[in-house]
Amino acid sequence: MPVTARDPGRARLVVTLAGAALALLGGVLWLIGDENKVTGANRVQLNGSAAWGEVLGFESDQAAAYEAAREQVDTGETQMGAGVVLVVVGLAAVGSRRLIRPAAEQ
Repeated sequence: MPVTARDPGRARLVVTLAGAALALLGGVLWLIGDENKVTGANRVQLNGSAAWGEVLGFESDQAAAYEAAREQVDTGETQMGAGVVLVVVGLAAVGSRRLIRPAAEQ
C-alpha cells in the first residue's frame, strides 16, 4: 500500500532516519541486556550455595544475592527481547521507505 507525500524525498529521509534510530536504540538495548544476562548468570553461579540451601532445607547467607542475580538474568533477557523488537521495527521502517510515492498534482 503506497503512501503519497508532497515531498517524497524528505519523507523517505525522515522514515530512513527514524528507522535507523530505532534500530540503533534496539541494538544498544540488546547489548545492555546481554551484559546484564551474562553478569547475572555469573553471579548465580557464584552464589550457588543458596540453591543448595533451598534443597537441603537451611537458610543460606547468600540467598538475597542469589535472588538478585536471578532477577538480573531475567531483566537482561527482557532487555534483549525488547532490543530485538526495536531492531526489527527499525529495519521494517527503513525497508518501507520505498512505499512513499509522489502525490498526484492537482
